Amino acid sequence: MLTATANAMPEEVFIDASHRLSGHQWAEVWRARELTWLVAKREIQLRYQHSVAGIGWAILQPVITVLVLTAFQVLFGRRTVDRVPYPLYAMMGLVPWTFFGHALNQCSNSILKHTSIVKKVYFPLLVFPVAAVIAAAVDFVVALPLVGILMLYYGYHPTRLLLLLPLFVLELVLFAAGSGIWIALLNTRYRDTANALPFVMQLWFLLTPIVYSASQVPERWRILVGMNPMVGLLEGFRWTLCGEAPADLGIWVATSVFWTMFLLGTGLAVWFRQHESLRELN
Repeated sequence: MLTATANAMPEEVFIDASHRLSGHQWAEVWRARELTWLVAKREIQLRYQHSVAGIGWAILQPVITVLVLTAFQVLFGRRTVDRVPYPLYAMMGLVPWTFFGHALNQCSNSILKHTSIVKKVYFPLLVFPVAAVIAAAVDFVVALPLVGILMLYYGYHPTRLLLLLPLFVLELVLFAAGSGIWIALLNTRYRDTANALPFVMQLWFLLTPIVYSASQVPERWRILVGMNPMVGLLEGFRWTLCGEAPADLGIWVATSVFWTMFLLGTGLAVWFRQHESLRELN
């Protein structure tokens, strides 16, 4: 537990190294919320400190990618996907995917790059992966209006389904947090994790209907495709914006929610049980 003397003497902090998931650990995380925001702010400042475009890269990256992908689609005579103009379809997938990939990349080294601080000062180490996800979410917020601009350009008007968009955004953030916590944990034990992550993300990108539609996947493979948690997230994201819903959307969303809760729950449980051993990293 954390206790302190009530007099004017310097505060004494006693740390209970119990490995049980207890209430005081959650209380520590809550008390460190201001530190979490400060770390996230520092991550954002360092990322764009010497950049000419600054946070504009959050817009340039998806825009350039969509332009290149659209050029290839036009060459092959395809201008729409599931009756949605291709630039809009691709942008609706790239914006959330870019956030997810960036969050995992930042989480992978979130503990190791702060090793010197971790060994000197006591505070909840969960601050670092959470701050990494928050910093990545800033880019997501900056890039999200691109989807709205393309919707207006192509004549898509928001419907009542748009009210469900915050739920999918929340799930996306939670899924990134749960995945990021596991990546941070694994990278503290196995340094190959950070090296393998770019390859895994590239493969994951190809297996996710971002530049193509899930309806283009042969029917016998759709059950396997639906096991990818990002499928339910991205298809749900598109559904709330354009109203186009694949027949298997309900199953895909349920699968995505299951993986989100599983990764976040198990990640937090393992993290709290190993929070002291994490401080002994080299």
